[in-house]
Amino acid sequence: MLLVIDIGNTNAVFGFFLKGKFMLDRRMSSKVKRTEDELFILLKHFCEQSKISPEGLQGVVIASVVPDATLSFSKMFKKYLKLSPVIISGTMDAGIKIPYDDPATLGADRICGVIATLQKFGGPAIIVDFGTATTYDVLSSKGEYLGGVIAPGIETSAAELFKRTARLPRTELLFPASIIATNTKNAIQSGVMFAAVDAFEGMVRRLRRTAGKYATVVATGGYASLISEMTSEIKYMEPNLVLEGARLIYEHNIKKGKK
Repeated sequence: MLLVIDIGNTNAVFGFFLKGKFMLDRRMSSKVKRTEDELFILLKHFCEQSKISPEGLQGVVIASVVPDATLSFSKMFKKYLKLSPVIISGTMDAGIKIPYDDPATLGADRICGVIATLQKFGGPAIIVDFGTATTYDVLSSKGEYLGGVIAPGIETSAAELFKRTARLPRTELLFPASIIATNTKNAIQSGVMFAAVDAFEGMVRRLRRTAGKYATVVATGGYASLISEMTSEIKYMEPNLVLEGARLIYEHNIKKGKK
């Protein structure tokens, strides 16, 4: 049994894999700081829900963009289960060359998304993660990682709008029935959501000039399913893309260590 943890700016997702096959996932907020003792209580709760023994875990791999949370999780696993998690970073051997000036600055979630896409679909491809930030990563037709783009996420853009205005109310981020609104709530929804679709489609067009006209678009992240309803650009929806990529990187390093 392998446990993969994807720690994002909003949520931490626990993915359980048995003999390489995805079983289930559980999630919690990553905005709340927790001690290693509190984290172990949550882990035990997730395991009990799924009839899994924490002591049965044979490995742990963490893909995180929150350094403090990474440290707390690492301490928890070492303290309670005597496990040393594999921490994914741009400086490790993930199976691809990272063309960043400083590979350590590339987010672990993006590395995982690229690896999973390469294994499942090959290149050329554009991987889009609709999370706290909307990130774009590009694979060439030869399967080479070319780099990517970081833009404000949908919820992040909306939060900044609410923060900087005195009278605009916070509202659920869904697509309204009509693009032209007759009330403030729908006007905000229209502006935020349709602008996100147009920004996405425009960025894909630009990236295809380098990646290739027929680059496959693979989407993941919390808002991916909503956006996919309003565009024909997304070919594959992969909610577990980061978890799958982290598993592949873990297995790559385990096999390498056995040689």
